[in-house]
Amino acid sequence: MREVPAVGCRDANRKTDTMEHLWLTPVPGHAAHHPEDFGFRTDLGVLDAPASRTLRIDDATDVELRVAPGRHQCVISHDGEQWIETVGVFDEGASALPVLRSLAHPTPFASHVETGCTVTEHSPRGLRKELRRLWETLENTPLALAVQDPDEPAAVTAAACHVDTDSGVLMWRTWRVLPETGFVVRTRAELRLAATARAAA
Repeated sequence: MREVPAVGCRDANRKTDTMEHLWLTPVPGHAAHHPEDFGFRTDLGVLDAPASRTLRIDDATDVELRVAPGRHQCVISHDGEQWIETVGVFDEGASALPVLRSLAHPTPFASHVETGCTVTEHSPRGLRKELRRLWETLENTPLALAVQDPDEPAAVTAAACHVDTDSGVLMWRTWRVLPETGFVVRTRAELRLAATARAAA
């Protein structure tokens, strides 16, 4: 696997609160939301995002994370075909975030995809602990990305992806830290490449 250089990640000479995170992009301004404001879609194309990062899995397959305040996309591409998961705030056309959603053969190159969401509520102190845990997770994940409002450091949207090349499984997780309400919205997803896609690679 090979990581493609990130787009929109912050300059290495700029500092965060305590240390440098190359996967972190400052994006001023964020909208206050409740967990129920977010929706789930798989019918959209690639949307603009201030931060993105791609991991090349093999000659035919790559996965791209695209993150904006409150929104993420996971774009999995194989031989010209794409599977795009989008979670964000939409005016219409979105399903509620699934507690657990499983779908067989969502695209010609995948045999199965599963998505789930959990919401937890925290005190301000608890949110700070959650952010420390999130930072540790992002530091130790091959493909990670986050955007943060520099005027409200607790307002963070992040995504991380891990690939098991032996089994052909792509796993990604996302976080939305909502400081105004004290909630953390987490999603998790797993896509299994079809045997034909793994053989072709």
